[in-house]
Amino acid sequence: MWRWITSRQTDSSLDSTGQVATTQHRARLSQGSHVALLGSLLGLISLALPWLSIRESRLAAGEGIGLVSSVGIPLAFAIVTLWIAALILSLRPLTTRLAHALGVIGTLMLPISLLAAGTGATKVLDTATAMTRASLAGGVWVSLFAAYVLLHTAMSGLPGHSKARRYLFFAGPLAVLVLGISGTFDSLSLMVEFAGNEQRFVQETGRHLALSLGSVTIGACIAIPLGIAAARNARAKRPILLISSAIETIPSLALFGLIIAPLSALSFAYPALREMGIRGVGATPALIALVLYSLLPIIHNTYAGLKQVDPAALDAGEGMGMNRRQISWRIEFPLALPLIGEGVRTAAVQSVGNAAVAALIGAGGLGHFIFQGLGQAAPDLILLGALTVIALALAIDALARSLIQILTPTGLRIERNQ
Repeated sequence: MWRWITSRQTDSSLDSTGQVATTQHRARLSQGSHVALLGSLLGLISLALPWLSIRESRLAAGEGIGLVSSVGIPLAFAIVTLWIAALILSLRPLTTRLAHALGVIGTLMLPISLLAAGTGATKVLDTATAMTRASLAGGVWVSLFAAYVLLHTAMSGLPGHSKARRYLFFAGPLAVLVLGISGTFDSLSLMVEFAGNEQRFVQETGRHLALSLGSVTIGACIAIPLGIAAARNARAKRPILLISSAIETIPSLALFGLIIAPLSALSFAYPALREMGIRGVGATPALIALVLYSLLPIIHNTYAGLKQVDPAALDAGEGMGMNRRQISWRIEFPLALPLIGEGVRTAAVQSVGNAAVAALIGAGGLGHFIFQGLGQAAPDLILLGALTVIALALAIDALARSLIQILTPTGLRIERNQ
């Protein structure tokens, strides 16, 4: 029923929607040429920076070496050629075809930059002592960021329904994964840290995911009914939105501290809770804090999703003889589902980042490596935790976007893709 209603709504506004989409696409192309130029210039700047930092030991200060010294002339020439080509293309008005070309360059530069670092580290360490470490230097990071700028510009300049967007999104990370499995990066200090902490890394990654996804699941079960109540009841709206917004403003460490004290008192007053694992420190206060942080985006998006449903769709349901419950389940909630899903996605990505701080109160997670690296002045150990958190956040974000796309009603999906 709700698919028919959304399809009718979409059909009636297809012409105007198509015109708006075309105008927006042209605007993105116009803006994209300037952003692509910035990315190309950053890529050229990276060539003048050190690409590897060589240290005599894990904690020693590093000495930077340039691109040619790291990888040799052939690979350095390929990298320079790609960035010059990107600069030449970005000087022209951006079209869909040029967006494809810039996207290909950005996709290639992601694995090639890391390939240069990996092969350069292997080359340098062949003649060094066993204690010598080779770390990624500024040139690699700037080159990776410039590649991301090009890739993002290209994807925003392509039509929303283009298959090329999917290929560009997955090709680069997949190539990096293949290079990693093949052992190309084994000489880098980051991978040396991983090899020395592999078992602990797997354990902490599992804990991090359990904390993040568990808190969002519990938070969604609480926040969605609260968002519905705020949309249905004008009196409930203000306190629900106000309290959830107030919780979000509390710094994470302060919130952990506020939760630790009452939990500690409860665990001492009731030993049975302590035996169940509910203590002032550990996973319990971290889970409670992450649940509280997940409430705001889900509540607000649920409220907004229900409020933005077209009254004409509800009237159509009433005209067809539906009762209030049928209208809610067959029309209102399906139409609001994409926006509710966006709230859950935001909460999930936010939770992955906030869970890193939970290591400070004994909850474990990837924050363990971040804070251990800070304590030992080991930057690559910090990167091991931080980069994995970023990768998990991006993966969860991509998965959530795909699920939202699948769950979006057909009529709304067609309208978005115009």
